[in-house]
Order: sequence, then structure tokens, then C-alpha cells
Amino acid sequence: MVGGDRCWNGAGRVRVGFSFVPGDVLRVMEKIHSAGADVWVVGGALRDFLLEIEPKDWDLATSASTGRIISLFPRVIPVGVRHGTVQVHTRTRDIEVTSFEPPGEAGILKDLGRRDFTINALALSYPHGVLIDPHRGCEDLKAGLIRAVGNPRARFSEDPLRIVRAARICGIYSFQVDHAAFDAMRELSGKLQSVSGERIRDEILKILPAANASGAFGLLRKSGALARLLPGLDAAANIETARGSGVSIFEHTLACIVNCPEIIRIRLAALFHKIAAPSADAGADGQKVDFRRESARIAGETMKTWNMSNRSIHEVSTLVAHQLPPEALSWSGARIRRFITAVHPELIDDFIALAEAEVFSGGYVEAGIEEIRRLGVRMRTELERISALSVRELALGGHEIMKILDLPPGPEVGKVLNQLFDLVQEDPDLNTRESLARIIETNYKAANR
Repeated sequence: MVGGDRCWNGAGRVRVGFSFVPGDVLRVMEKIHSAGADVWVVGGALRDFLLEIEPKDWDLATSASTGRIISLFPRVIPVGVRHGTVQVHTRTRDIEVTSFEPPGEAGILKDLGRRDFTINALALSYPHGVLIDPHRGCEDLKAGLIRAVGNPRARFSEDPLRIVRAARICGIYSFQVDHAAFDAMRELSGKLQSVSGERIRDEILKILPAANASGAFGLLRKSGALARLLPGLDAAANIETARGSGVSIFEHTLACIVNCPEIIRIRLAALFHKIAAPSADAGADGQKVDFRRESARIAGETMKTWNMSNRSIHEVSTLVAHQLPPEALSWSGARIRRFITAVHPELIDDFIALAEAEVFSGGYVEAGIEEIRRLGVRMRTELERISALSVRELALGGHEIMKILDLPPGPEVGKVLNQLFDLVQEDPDLNTRESLARIIETNYKAANR
């Protein structure tokens, strides 16, 4: 809750000072002020300070033009010059600076009047250190309430992404959305179709590690936004994890997310891990669909529209497609080694973390957490035994095979290499030049005579 001495809700202004503002941010403000312009701390930094949370992102508003800001600082990133926004780079951080007009208090009040929520429509003047709160944002912070600045329909129409941002704030701070704002979210959720994938991605990636991520996704579903963002997950609200369980796949997914470590890759995998389950029985040819692989396909396509890196798409899709089935608990050492070489060793701990989250969330009902952890120990032990993660790591290469068997380059050489790799997965100790040459001599040379 808001510290009692940090916010005053009388006339909407109180002297706060700058003891909480980092030195590099103060130096940027001083330089802008010395150039004859007004400058204010605005937005999330003030919100977090009032909530007694250490601010991370620093935004400034100023009467100086973007051209003037660019001329004042050696390193400026023109992130949104069309909208009057640039980033001033210091050795510590990038500070977002937005220009407003007219100068003076009229300008900052106009700027705050265009912001999304009252809890973000706060400003701290430099050099006086006076906090102004024209839209009763401090009251809403104390109440844990998300309320739009002015007309909520107008605010969400201006930028539909604010619907997702409201959910993100709910997830991080466990706030509630007021009725008028929620009605506007529900009415305008269809406009999210016009928002770029990158902006959607940024909000989702901030929701996933939030303490109340399940509340955020719940709000997205109730407002209709989830049906636009992740239709498979929205549909999962009406499908039980098992007949008679009383738990929907949607509820299970949310529980799985919050039971995962706060690692984005794993939480993304949890988000997508059953997203195809509602349609798993509806294959085009009448055959049952492998929901793991179909969920991985949906994950990959969605993350591509979010413009995520190829590496992230591959890793998350792999975690989803190969999520550990309950029978993995009884896998042989060779089966475990084959699994590791197929999915890549770097993801082993992620697979175990996702499986543990499944147990905590009611999945793997026939398995306990200790069994999953023992599987993790076995996997790490078998990883140490693996002597070749791919054909290229065999102790004997294609040229040597061609020499021993007197073969020309071609598919037959690759076939022999794959068979040798299969044998090495069964018995890692076979991966020596002598052992593989002996196998070729015994099993292949005679056959080729």
C-alpha cells in the first residue's frame, strides 16, 4: 500500500523531494532545466515509489522539443520521435523523455490528461520536488484500483494495448479494475487485432513472471481479450483436464505457470503446453491429434507473430513438443540418453521444472514430486555418460568409413553413421575409433564384399 508520508490527497500536490531518484536521472533533469525547459518525473517510477517498490523504469516529461533533447545529450535513441519521445542513454540506463506543450503547468496537466490510468498520471516537478496528482491517482493506489484517466472508452480506443496493460498491472500489484474501465475493456477488446505483435509480446512477457499472473490472464479472459490474443487458451476454460475433475485446462495452465520458476522460457512453455488440448480429438482425418506437437506448433506460430527470436521459438517449442510424459518415470538409461540427444542438454533442467509444475498443479496424478526429482537426477547422470550428442561427435567420421568399406560419398555413408550413432546411444562406451572400426569391419565390411 502507499506510504502515508509519500502521497497527499488533499489539494492533489505535496512536496516529495528527489532522494529516491538515481543520480544519472537527476543529472539529465538538471541539464534539461538548465537549458530553460520544464522537466518532470512521470509515470511508473512515481507509482512504484509510492507503493514502496524500487523504481526500475524512469520516464521524464519536458517542454523541450525532441530536437532540443537530441542536441543536449551525446547519446539519444529516437524511439518515437513522431510522438515526441526519445530515449536518453546514460551509463546506467535508457531514460524515456517525452515532449509536451505548452510549457509550464498547463503543459504537464495536458500530458497527464492523455495518460492511460490515474495511477500513472502523476508528475514530480524539477527542481521543486512537488508531486502533482490531478486525477486522484494516489487514492486509487491506496485502494488498489485501476481507473482510466477521464473517459475509459476514449483511453482504450486511443491505444487498445492498454487493455493488456491493465491486466499486467493487476498481475504485478494484485489490483482490481474499476467497473467503468472493465466495461470499456470488454467493449473494445476486438480492437486488439490492430495492435502489433511486438507490443503484445512485451506485455505478455511482463505478465508471465508476475506474482498474480493467473489473475492477469483471468482478467484478459473475462474482458474478451484472451480470445483475441490466445484463442486456444480461451477455449480451454470450457474443457476439463479429465472428466469429472472440475478443473479446466485453462485453470490448470494458470496454476502451472505460477508453479514454474520465474524463467520466461519455462513460463512460456507452461503457457502453451496444453493450448491445443481443446481440439486434440478433432483431427481433419478423424485421427486423434498429438496435443503436445500441435501445442508446439501453435506456440511457434504465436511467438513468430510476436517477433520473438528463432532461438526462443525453438526452445519453447521443443519444451512443449517433448514435455515429459508420465511414463518417463520408468525410462531406461538408453531411452533417457536418446531423449537428451533429441532435445538438447541445455533444456533438461527446464523439462524437469515444467514437470514439477505439472505435479504441483494436479498433473501426473500417478506421480509425486520426489519421483520427478529422481528422474531429474537420473537425467543429469545419464547426461554425464553421453559420449556423442550427434553424428558429428562420433569418434569415426565419414571419410574413415568410406576408406574402411571402400565406399564413394553418398547416402550409404550417412546410413552407416546413423546406425553407429544409434549403437553409441545404447552404449556410450562404444564411441572410440577402435570400437567403431571393429563394428564396421564385423557388421558392414563382410556384407559389402
